[in-house]
Amino acid sequence: MRTVPRISISALALMALASASPVWAQAPQPAALVEDVSAGVAGVGAFDYVSAGKRIELGSAGKLTLAYLASCVEETIAGGNVAVGAEQSVVTGGAVQRRTVACAGKTMQLTAEQSGKSGGLVFRKPPGTAAQAERPMLIPNPGPVVSLPKAGRLTIARVDGTGAPIVLDLPGKPVDLATRGLGLAPGGAYRASYGASTIVFQIDAPSGAPAPPIARLIRF
Repeated sequence: MRTVPRISISALALMALASASPVWAQAPQPAALVEDVSAGVAGVGAFDYVSAGKRIELGSAGKLTLAYLASCVEETIAGGNVAVGAEQSVVTGGAVQRRTVACAGKTMQLTAEQSGKSGGLVFRKPPGTAAQAERPMLIPNPGPVVSLPKAGRLTIARVDGTGAPIVLDLPGKPVDLATRGLGLAPGGAYRASYGASTIVFQIDAPSGAPAPPIARLIRF
């Protein structure tokens, strides 16, 4: 009579884990923000994040504007195939124009004039919130782009003046608040709160000039 080998329950469990897909694996980190894309381009939409390794086919007439979070490089691409990288794209069969922009995702240095205007603004981390730099993030005009990790409620309150807080329910992707008609004041300082996280930002006093979304991006 043939003897059937015995397999312990722990061994079976290990085999099952080895064969199962790692559902706990971390999602790819975004490399760039899609600022604009022409109709008919499949796989991406305006204000989507894309990760390194993503490929986008523009064909002969498609157009795409990407802004890289790490390098602050903004690309305007016409036609061809696009391979998203870590700091810029590889474009095959198309034309690309690049420029470096002021990137709100990085710590921004104020000019002497701006520092004088905001020298009295020093903010500390409230108990239980995420770490916050003492100097507010500078946003070039009154229309910030806010990015939440998932759908939730955002509260924006003035911290250097009075006024009722602004409360918004937003999806889990970047939203251009300029399209919501918010009346943020040039030179004003604000605290944006999402759950236990807060980010303090200031609207540039001489604001009003157009600025790309990457220069207005506030990421939680």
